[in-house]
Amino acid sequence: MLAAALTYDHARAAEKMSEWHCVGEDNVAWKEGPYLSAGANQKQIDRNHPYCFRSSAEFGIVVGIVMRPNFEKSENGRVKLPLPPKDKRESRVEPVISKLAIIEQFELFKEYLATFDGPYNKKRCKAWEGKVDQKLLDLVNNLTDRRNELTHESNYELPSMKEAVTYFYQLRQLAAKLYEATK
Repeated sequence: MLAAALTYDHARAAEKMSEWHCVGEDNVAWKEGPYLSAGANQKQIDRNHPYCFRSSAEFGIVVGIVMRPNFEKSENGRVKLPLPPKDKRESRVEPVISKLAIIEQFELFKEYLATFDGPYNKKRCKAWEGKVDQKLLDLVNNLTDRRNELTHESNYELPSMKEAVTYFYQLRQLAAKLYEATK
């Protein structure tokens, strides 16, 4: 989860630097992190224009693979990339990283619970009824449903890093309480 949070901070900070809607020294984008800034006692970054973003060779390869089968061109001759949707804060990176973090954290939770036959799905929750408070099993089911929605559905509410951190915290608390119930 630390790796996901750090990657999100880097990606979101870079994203803000290259977006027109973040232009201006007094823009709300610079009121709260993550963002890039000059070090202490250094000339500050000029935020009156967006910066250019140089993508990786790997991104170029993926674009070629994705676009080759259906190479659509817009009216102005530019290629339309099927990029992920923006969330309410105009970020494309936050929903993607948050989704991946939630799915990864659930898989780690499931792997841990499997070591003591813990309840990580509806069937296992049924077997645990009466062993622990039903509220814990309901939370397991809710977290499982959200992970399944993100994994298997094409339309879902976009996750945020706040949701991913909350999800992570709930999984950690659940894991400890469920393990304690085996003693």
